[in-house]
Amino acid sequence: MILYSTIIALLVALYVILRAIKPLCCGRTAKIILSLITLVAAFKFHVFYVIEGKNFFTPELPAWLIWGGCAAFSTVVGYAVLLLAVDIIRIPLYGLLSLIKRMPAAWQEANNALNLSLLLIILGLAVWGTWCGAQPPVVRQITVRVPHMAANAAPIRVVQLTDLHADSTKDAAFYEDIVRRTNELQPDVIVITGDFADGTVETCGAALAPLGKLESAMGTYAVCGNHDYFWSPLEWMQFYNRLGIRFIDGRAAYLSSRGEDGTTKTLQLIGLHDPVAFRGNGRNTKLSELTSGQGDSTLPTILLSHRPAVAKEAAHLGIDLQLSGHTHGGQFPGLQQLVATMNEGFVYGLYRVGNMQLYVSGGTSLWTPGCLRLGVPAEITLITLEPEVSK
Repeated sequence: MILYSTIIALLVALYVILRAIKPLCCGRTAKIILSLITLVAAFKFHVFYVIEGKNFFTPELPAWLIWGGCAAFSTVVGYAVLLLAVDIIRIPLYGLLSLIKRMPAAWQEANNALNLSLLLIILGLAVWGTWCGAQPPVVRQITVRVPHMAANAAPIRVVQLTDLHADSTKDAAFYEDIVRRTNELQPDVIVITGDFADGTVETCGAALAPLGKLESAMGTYAVCGNHDYFWSPLEWMQFYNRLGIRFIDGRAAYLSSRGEDGTTKTLQLIGLHDPVAFRGNGRNTKLSELTSGQGDSTLPTILLSHRPAVAKEAAHLGIDLQLSGHTHGGQFPGLQQLVATMNEGFVYGLYRVGNMQLYVSGGTSLWTPGCLRLGVPAEITLITLEPEVSK
């Protein structure tokens, strides 16, 4: 990943320098300064690593510096993409005008003006998108009608949190607000579908400690995401156990609660290991094995899978609802299409997959190295399960 980041940074910086800075009608000193700024922005990860010296992608630095670096990096990468898109038209046009000897006298000035306009556009989008990425999550509510639920069954309120991504930019107050608003929704059960932290228990544990105050009738259940295997997973598991979070990777949990009115609510959760887990300890629990004991036609079954890509298999095995994260909703137009191709076409929102429904959350927070959000806010998701047949 570090090698790929270096190659991409070098290509982006050189392209911007050659296509936008070199043609400018200004002195050599100004061009050198602008080129250095471009290089620093493109090599943001490398610069932060030199400053902090421990973590390449998630350095322990002040939040304002992290967010500012993200905005600068997004600007230079986005600018290179816009320049390339325009050059697909501009370069053939330049060749044609040269061939017929009709080159306008003000061609260079027009190009510079266009380049400046593109820079202002992407700078505005990068700053706005970074600000949106730093905002607390909104509450999103959806209703899912479940066939494996008795016609007279009471609705079940499930709150999904996912992709919390604790790091140096988020403190305990950030997660206290998430916990408070989650509890206000009065859920029957809370599920967390992976990617809790991007750091060690020592550096991020205090920020995530408020998760121990999550309240629901059936409890809080979780599965790991790919990021959860990068930072001393055994230490984190011990930490989460102390908070009362129960991990069900590779197993099923049958839940039940009785309300003050005597109403009983029942639910089955199935937790799937993230593929990254297989590299570390050889665990390879198949989804078909986890669903083999499923037989109660009135018991709604929810699959917790950090990644949405298993949805077609889950639908074939009779799951009612799959809850996933991982994609962050694609974060912004353009990237959404790329993320969808990497996740079997699933990127954000509610999908119908055969007889099953899949909900892919936009994430409750964001991985700071990719901090941009445009049109895809972070979310706390309230999913209300209701019988498919009306009462």
